[in-house]
Amino acid sequence: MNEDFNDIVSRLKIAHSGNLASIIVYGSAVAAPGNVNKNDYHLLVITNTLTADELNHGKAAAKEWVKAGYALPIYFTAHEFVGSADVFAIEFRHMKRAYRVLHGEDLLTKINPTKAHLRLQVEYEMRGKLLRLRSLYLPASDTTQSLTQLMSDSAYSFSQFMRPVLEILGEEPPLSRLIAVRQAGQHLKLDMSPIEKILQLREAEAPLTETETHKLFASYIDCLSQVIAAINKL
Repeated sequence: MNEDFNDIVSRLKIAHSGNLASIIVYGSAVAAPGNVNKNDYHLLVITNTLTADELNHGKAAAKEWVKAGYALPIYFTAHEFVGSADVFAIEFRHMKRAYRVLHGEDLLTKINPTKAHLRLQVEYEMRGKLLRLRSLYLPASDTTQSLTQLMSDSAYSFSQFMRPVLEILGEEPPLSRLIAVRQAGQHLKLDMSPIEKILQLREAEAPLTETETHKLFASYIDCLSQVIAAINKL
């Protein structure tokens, strides 16, 4: 991995010259030496100014990075990066858990998202996803398979927000989504069994019947509404 990192730094330094402020790699793999899963590494490229021409300068380096098996780099200006703690609180807290500065200034030390920022983003994300879920229910409810898939996919997405909820409550979030859901339910004093059941659907020995599927969806929607209402009061 170090060879890949050295290569992308060299390419970006040439591409952006004196405009380059920082290059940071972050992700779970940074905290696990020897991890060869390139999907677990994410690259931040931070420049002083960022025009369309500047992006075009970095295009060749980005293509080589993706060709090597990594995700596209994320570009910020230094001003945008430092000023985004209130809207990207979840993402920045995630970055700060495991990162490495490959070039330039460690701008993450200047970012400290507050619990208020975190709460606001969690509520915003969950409310938006609930609205989306209700709309997707209309076509998905035609078949048991489609509705089950919708619940499974959405529960996976919703459950990721239980970790920042636990952070807001002053708890160290577990890695397991299922355990995070259970712990959040205990703290919020809510029955999270609909979400737990959906997360376990892929391991179920037999598929749900049509009646069971619609009943589970009804309890799922109600549970999500209660969770959002509880988060709103934190």
